[in-house]
Amino acid sequence: MKIYNFVLGAALLAALTACSPVASKEDKNDSTATEAKAEAKPVVTAPVATDGKVIELDDASLIPPGVRVNQLTVIDFNAIWCGPCRQLAPVLDEMAEKYKGRVTFISVDVDRFGALFESYHAGSSIPAVIFISPDGSRELYRGTGQLLPASAFEAIIEQKLK
Repeated sequence: MKIYNFVLGAALLAALTACSPVASKEDKNDSTATEAKAEAKPVVTAPVATDGKVIELDDASLIPPGVRVNQLTVIDFNAIWCGPCRQLAPVLDEMAEKYKGRVTFISVDVDRFGALFESYHAGSSIPAVIFISPDGSRELYRGTGQLLPASAFEAIIEQKLK
């Protein structure tokens, strides 16, 4: 009986060792290469609107956190049921027309792209408007207090374009 238990224990230990994630030296080199590939993510550049219209986001991969922009880009996180968001929408349309070719405006429906909203760490209230400059700096505005009336929004844009 002791021999049977010993053989069974040895077989069990051999089976567990074979299935364990112990990496060999070669595996470690492969995992480092895999990590390096994962770190070397392709740089995503945000879309640029040149037609004076607000881009309605339909693909979250177009503006992931860390996205690079070629010109000042304004991302508006909003929802159709949000009263302040509806107040801000015509101002965004007006600014998109006024700054055609100089500033890109992107509208993101948080009901469709909630995970994207969360990934920007913009808080939990909307509207949340993020200004992203080509140098990578970002500024977040929550609510409409600093963005309305339109002249306030325009002043922020002018200051960022300097």
